[in-house]
Amino acid sequence: MTADVTRDTVHRTAKLLFESGKARTLAEARACLESMVLQVAVGADIGRDLAAQAALLTAVNAGGRAFLGGVHVVVDDGPDLDVPWAAGVTAGAAVQRFGGVVVDRLDPALPTLAIGAPVEPVGSYVLHVTHHGWVGGIVQSPGSHRAGGGIAPAGIVAAALGISEVFQRELGDPVPGRRDVGVSLWRPDLDWRSAEAIGPDLQFLPAAFWLLGLGHLGQAYAWVVGMLPYATPADVRVGLVDYDRVVAGNTATQLLVTDADVDRRKTRVVADALEGLGLDTAIVDRAFDDNFRPTPHADPNRSEPTVALAGFDSRDPRFLLGDDRFTWVVDGGLGRGPVDYLDIVINTFPAPEGVTMAFPEPRPRSQALPDAYESEVADRMAKGMDETAVRCGLLDIAGVTIGAAFVGSVAACLVVGDLLRQLHGGSPFSVVHVNLRHPENLEAVPNRAPGEATPAFTLAQPS
Repeated sequence: MTADVTRDTVHRTAKLLFESGKARTLAEARACLESMVLQVAVGADIGRDLAAQAALLTAVNAGGRAFLGGVHVVVDDGPDLDVPWAAGVTAGAAVQRFGGVVVDRLDPALPTLAIGAPVEPVGSYVLHVTHHGWVGGIVQSPGSHRAGGGIAPAGIVAAALGISEVFQRELGDPVPGRRDVGVSLWRPDLDWRSAEAIGPDLQFLPAAFWLLGLGHLGQAYAWVVGMLPYATPADVRVGLVDYDRVVAGNTATQLLVTDADVDRRKTRVVADALEGLGLDTAIVDRAFDDNFRPTPHADPNRSEPTVALAGFDSRDPRFLLGDDRFTWVVDGGLGRGPVDYLDIVINTFPAPEGVTMAFPEPRPRSQALPDAYESEVADRMAKGMDETAVRCGLLDIAGVTIGAAFVGSVAACLVVGDLLRQLHGGSPFSVVHVNLRHPENLEAVPNRAPGEATPAFTLAQPS
């Protein structure tokens, strides 16, 4: 850790290595991430596969925020991509746009994700991205690979699961990377390999909704929404609610920000990105509180959205999600610490459980420094720094939430998938819970009282 590291600059994923004891200082933790490289081998067939294209862009964007040594991609410069975030751009150019590095060959000493059907991908181990319908996953054997016909969020969740498996294994967990894992966004309660998990063709897409909070989760929601194949993007209205500005540390977890966005309002960053895809946005630069309520209008086309996708990092605003201000709410929640950062909980309202049960009172946080910080305190005091100032500064850093962009990407697919599922008459769930340390144990609780809301929708491009 260096003295100039602050709560605004600390890398949210490097902090995981420091607090878990895998690195002695934050500087050492960041150096460890900078030594980690993710490889991606891409098959020539992705030009016909939106899910594979979404997987590629997610592997580069989310992967590059954890693997600071870079995401190295072997891909022919063509074909042009169709997925909205890179429509009309060659695969090689899209990789570079989102921070990846196009290379000529794979290193057999580095881990590899295979997307599409690349010719003989090599690596220290190779995991194959698989997607079909609403299902996305990772398999060890190319013979188990099933791709084609997948919806874009299935490709995103598959890539994010692949990043997760490689990241955990590179940090020393012996199980990830040695198993097949996946999830169905259509039936998360079923084994992802079952026929009932595949889901229907994608016909309807959400046309009016709020993104409440534009941090780790909110930007991941926007990333998934931006992959959807809207037939008429201009028909879509997205409300953006946040009061915060980008800080340097946000680049670790927030998929739409770069170093060039530091000090910009997050609403502006996300609005620029979505409007660049042709979607209409409304900016609200303020905190979500009890005074925030959608405004109705006699003309339905001028009424504000009554559907919300929430991505808060505290309990108080969540307590406002269970009343009647919205007709449908999906809330994503992530773990905060070095052990539970892989934990994801999705709550949907209305639901019989209510917000009190969904968001119980958290345990009081200790004001003492975690053990990992004490050696840094002693080191700085030995250099003549004031103990009180040192402890205050380090306590401030200790309060920053640990996170990894690939976790938010999985959560976002579940959140947006809930809304897509409702539009297609699928099974409602009040709670979906998964920990990426054991993704095979995903739990989904049926929603016995989901209400009768029908979110505004528009059409998807024909597949």
